[in-house]
Amino acid sequence: MKVIKYIVFIVLVFSYSLQAKESPFESDDVEFLQQSCRDAVEIFDGKGKTGKYAVMHTSMAEAMRAGYCIGVLQQYNKQSHSCNSSRYRRSNWFDMATTIANLSIGADEFRRVSVEQLLEKVYCHG
Repeated sequence: MKVIKYIVFIVLVFSYSLQAKESPFESDDVEFLQQSCRDAVEIFDGKGKTGKYAVMHTSMAEAMRAGYCIGVLQQYNKQSHSCNSSRYRRSNWFDMATTIANLSIGADEFRRVSVEQLLEKVYCHG
């Protein structure tokens, strides 16, 4: 839990400098969410447990993206959802991040799918 708070702190403190160097943030950017979740999965090797050398090998940008992914998934999990399929629901942020990170999404799909649709697909169907 301390690592998540640390990541959130980094996001808040250095967000202004990151915005100056990179393109504007888009809240419905599926590609950015997927990259962020890849970073989160690389940093955490299990549910809430950091990898042995994560602190030494994680850049500020990777930590910020990982914090974004974790925050988006935790907020999504707090909302009520009505899945059409009741066979499966994935509400653990790490499992959802792993699924999103491993999705094979083409460039055309990135433009057609919204973040909300992607989250619903992962949450309801795994």
